Amino acid sequence: AFPKMVAPRGSLWPRPCNVSLAWHRRKPCKDFAYPSANLLFFLNNWDNVPGFIGLSTAYFIHFVSLLQCDLGVAGAIGEIGVAGGKSFVTMAFSRRAGETLLACDLFSSGQEKDNVPDANLPLFLDTLETFGIPRNDVSILKQSSLQLCDSDLHRLSSNRHQARQKDGSKEGGVSDGFRLFHVDGGHYVEAALHDIGAAACALVPGGVMLIDDLHNMGWPGVQEAFHRYMAAVQEQEFSVQQHEGSLFEHAVTKARFRRLRRLRPFLYTGRLFLSTPSHAALYHRSLQRAYPGLKSHTLYGVEVISAP
Repeated sequence: AFPKMVAPRGSLWPRPCNVSLAWHRRKPCKDFAYPSANLLFFLNNWDNVPGFIGLSTAYFIHFVSLLQCDLGVAGAIGEIGVAGGKSFVTMAFSRRAGETLLACDLFSSGQEKDNVPDANLPLFLDTLETFGIPRNDVSILKQSSLQLCDSDLHRLSSNRHQARQKDGSKEGGVSDGFRLFHVDGGHYVEAALHDIGAAACALVPGGVMLIDDLHNMGWPGVQEAFHRYMAAVQEQEFSVQQHEGSLFEHAVTKARFRRLRRLRPFLYTGRLFLSTPSHAALYHRSLQRAYPGLKSHTLYGVEVISAP
């Protein structure tokens, strides 16, 4: 493990990763953690749940989760910017046995004062209870995400591994990093850039990050943060290519300089979905086969499917 790194070039440059999540062998897909009846009850009451997520986005979250299951991708599910909990519960219903749930929110007025009516802890806890997500299944952080780095997220993704079942045996958790992470915290550029970078570093190979409000010009900081992150990764990759065979001769040395996590976008449907490059390509092909009528557009040199 490397010592914790600070962000160079001031706060508008992504922080390098402090953790490096190695590829794990394919993990068998476990059963869903919650009954399908709970999910159906949630969907039947969709319009009554406070939040800002469409059914199309919810559908594709679960579609991608099934692809992850087929590919043996397992890990925690996390969200920065929970508000009333609609998007969190949407993701939570894709949870498999042993996977951790993490929710981080100020649950109060932040710097932007943009979501105060829907950002309070009692409302979030009530949403969990209403739809049968046990409070003890969720690690809730009532704090700013700016106080967290990627190594904190990685630790929190696995802090329930050794929880014991009623019979005294270990649960056998599978989380070691995140397979789903929704970034919807502070919408000013410094906060959004921090959250994107921390979540990217904490993803397992094949993990998927969702970025909200990317095209909402009410909050242009999110768009700027995303493009700053992608441009920094491209600059990093260019530097590595330029020095191949000299400074970057050995794999270990390369790893020390590849400190920003490279992600590839593959789907836009209310949120931008990104994953590690090889898995993003797999997800993209699977979506194309399943929905050949959906159009694709080029973003940062790759094709991104656009769904309604």
